[in-house]
Amino acid sequence: MNSQINFNFILKFCAVAIPVLVLSSFIKKDTPENSKTILVIPYQPQMHLSDADAEFADYAKIGVKQVRQMMRNSLNERICFAIRDRFNVRLLTDFGTKQEKNDLEDFYDAEIFSLSQNESTNSVATADTSKSNPYFGIFSDQKKPDYNSSYMNVSLSKPVLFQKTANDYDADYFLILTQLEIKTHYGECVDIANRIFVREFRLHYAVFDAGGNQSTGGYVSANVGSGVKNLNQVSESAFADLVRKLSEKVNGAIH
Repeated sequence: MNSQINFNFILKFCAVAIPVLVLSSFIKKDTPENSKTILVIPYQPQMHLSDADAEFADYAKIGVKQVRQMMRNSLNERICFAIRDRFNVRLLTDFGTKQEKNDLEDFYDAEIFSLSQNESTNSVATADTSKSNPYFGIFSDQKKPDYNSSYMNVSLSKPVLFQKTANDYDADYFLILTQLEIKTHYGECVDIANRIFVREFRLHYAVFDAGGNQSTGGYVSANVGSGVKNLNQVSESAFADLVRKLSEKVNGAIH
């Protein structure tokens, strides 16, 4: 009993403390001279769309909200570490200073989500991001876009925020994470005896320069078996693969 309580306490502490502890290390990392600075914008909490969080929560004996927070923090940390060897990295986070929190809220308030063709900037549909939208492609105009060739793109209702935020944080580019999807493909069974199915993780993103011009956008994906329910294993397998692929996309888009 005590070991379970201690484990849960550690999980809760890490979910809150890790973003604060790692933020300064991202900024202090030595990078090549004249390297560009990227400001990472995490996806909004409501843009975590999953059909598996209850399983993760049950396995870890914690709440679903905590699972989502831990996943978001883990992805942010991994992404910043992955790209900081080439770029200066800033992370705009809700765990930062009061000014950073306000700036992030202003950015979130201005975000407008839409589906675009993968690796394109042409919007084809507007997403319903309200709380009534449980997950996976419910769109306000009732169109049925090609899910596999589309990603969740973003624009700002106040485009001036790009330049203002870039000036405030000395950023040359923005890496905006727009959505994390976790979907179990029950039609793809990898272990019939144990009822293990393919579970897909998709991370959607968009890259903009300081002036608000989009450089690229798309999604990266990784598959694991639905039997993987330990959050550390999810991070080491699915998230590591997502971040490796995302880092390659960012490196290719920024020269």
